[in-house]
Amino acid sequence: MKTTQFNFSKIVSTAKYLGVAALFIGGLATFSGCATKGCTDETASNYDATATEDDGSCLDAGIEGCMDATSDNYDATATVDDGSCIPARDKFIAAYSCQEVCGPDNYTYNMTIVSSNSGALKVIIQNLGDFSTQVDALATVNGSNITIDAASYNNVSFTGSGSLNGNVLTLTYTATDNASGQSITCTITGTKQ
Repeated sequence: MKTTQFNFSKIVSTAKYLGVAALFIGGLATFSGCATKGCTDETASNYDATATEDDGSCLDAGIEGCMDATSDNYDATATVDDGSCIPARDKFIAAYSCQEVCGPDNYTYNMTIVSSNSGALKVIIQNLGDFSTQVDALATVNGSNITIDAASYNNVSFTGSGSLNGNVLTLTYTATDNASGQSITCTITGTKQ
């Protein structure tokens, strides 16, 4: 039987070193095992503030802006809709103080443009022409332009178009008597009140 002599102080010193190393390695293993994986890039659209380890899932945050091509503030470069869209029709919606030239006559009256439930670009022109009965005309907005889609009153049809420049609406319409075929063209200059 072979006997071996041990240096006790060397064994204790080595055991202490190995114990610290084991704790250190164990700590790394524990840290790695407890990592929360996710996107750690703060500029990414799917950034995860709780993630401690990037898992490669980060997405480009993109360019925020209005992505509705019919809106006044449409941004063709936007890749993320930020909810800032301003519908084109909104700039038309108001009460107007109107001066109208219709044939040889001049008229002064009030007219109102309100939104329509018919579509995002649709408005209703209320009191078009200030006739004895209120004529409401459905119209379509395209940028700063407006086109009357449909309006009729007492067998008279209305067509026309115009534009908004700042607070001034210029609208030319034709009223046609459906029975006789006679028509008259009128021009309204309306200022937002």
